[in-house]
Amino acid sequence: MANIFSKNILSILAGFATFFALGVIGLGAFTRLLDAGLGCPDWPLCYGHLLAPINSISEVIITHYPAYPAYKAWAEMIHRYFAGTLGCLIIIIFIITLKKNARYKSNLLLSSFLLILLFWQIMLGQWTVTYKLLPIVVTGHLLGGFAILSILWLIYLNNNSILFIKLQSDERTIFHITAFFASIGLILLLIQIFLGAWTSTHYAALSCTDFPLCQNNQAFSLTGFSQAFTLWTPVGINYEGGILSDTIRQTIQMVHRIGALILTAYLLLFAMIASVKLIKFPKIMQSIYILLALLVLQLCIGMMNVLFKRPLVIAICHNLVASLLLLALITLIFKLFSYSKKIASV
Repeated sequence: MANIFSKNILSILAGFATFFALGVIGLGAFTRLLDAGLGCPDWPLCYGHLLAPINSISEVIITHYPAYPAYKAWAEMIHRYFAGTLGCLIIIIFIITLKKNARYKSNLLLSSFLLILLFWQIMLGQWTVTYKLLPIVVTGHLLGGFAILSILWLIYLNNNSILFIKLQSDERTIFHITAFFASIGLILLLIQIFLGAWTSTHYAALSCTDFPLCQNNQAFSLTGFSQAFTLWTPVGINYEGGILSDTIRQTIQMVHRIGALILTAYLLLFAMIASVKLIKFPKIMQSIYILLALLVLQLCIGMMNVLFKRPLVIAICHNLVASLLLLALITLIFKLFSYSKKIASV
């Protein structure tokens, strides 16, 4: 009874924390799209205050930081408040997994890794400000957010009741093979998320104004590839607004689009083949249908981002749907591996 109670608590907390993490990712995108990443020049306070900016602090901003109006500081601080609350939820989850009646190896392993990620994210959050939006730091911060979201969701899945099904030997083989190819899709998706983060941190989202090609839908060559993907750039420069030339930013944008094309083709092919093999397993098919729906939605949002010049709401949705696509693929892989693991003992 105590074990069931602990698992239910973990499931509820992890589910809520996952939803909260989605909100933090959305707020992070909102802050970034407002060019408010340096809305507060210090960390973890803002102009030396916990709440910012009010009264005298606003006067300081107007006098010394005219390029950073008060609303940018508030956008940055609200993001920090939500991130701090998420951090508290993660610590609570870790403490619960330390209890004897909840000490399953998988829970303890996941929550420990989650705690390490949290402290790493805190460091990256500080470096984002102190290194003035250094692209590799900001990209790492974005990817860390996705990693925390994924681990929270895995804890949620790990402590939820799953309807296991009895399979024949050949069906178990199909599940294993499907899980393997789904994992390749996950790797491709993670690469694409990195490319999206790299595009964002270099302010290259609007470098190509046409679709599907770049400028005036003319042939485009990927020039300046090495400069476009130089990970270690000089420290001390203010990277807000980006420093790369338009040509190099166009390369980043087009590589991101090519990555989207490759990912889409792979997932569509995977979904078609998996559907044929697993059509009689509704729980698996449900995950595949959700995955396809999110993939199509993400493609539409990506195209609208370009055609409508990156409206704020659409750009934020692009980040959030990418998060949901990641969770959908993780759920599918989790189900495939969980079913086959359970069957092995039957």
